[in-house]
Amino acid sequence: MTTGAPRSRPTLVAVAVVLWLALFAFQFVSSLVQFTGHQRADGPLAIPAAVIGAAVLAWFVFGALRVGRGSGRARFWMAVLGALALIGALSPPYGTRTVISVLTGVAAVLPYLPAARSYFPPRPQRARKAPEPRVVGWDPETGEPIRASE
Repeated sequence: MTTGAPRSRPTLVAVAVVLWLALFAFQFVSSLVQFTGHQRADGPLAIPAAVIGAAVLAWFVFGALRVGRGSGRARFWMAVLGALALIGALSPPYGTRTVISVLTGVAAVLPYLPAARSYFPPRPQRARKAPEPRVVGWDPETGEPIRASE
């Protein structure tokens, strides 16, 4: 939803997108490293799980890129992802996983700060439909409704 007017991307949004992309790249590389170990142990059964994992990461990358373009819906869903990551940061083992989860949460909060909020257009108001005329009865021959305006 753009009006055609050029607008500059706030620094906070650019930082959030770059942070997400860096985190997703790190997760992709670490998934590839884990895949080699799982592939040796599980054989060809590890391939579908790796493909699904890569598809999920690709979906998250798409969401991050959409946030960079000003999508309010993508901003919301990436915030949900960040909230889930922060919840995951509370569970052990602590270490790299916790740092990645906290950084994902930080990246999710950045587009909601006041300096970046104007970059995302407000949702348009829904147009109300005109109410249909009230049904006062049914035509005994055709079975169609008889409306109050008829």
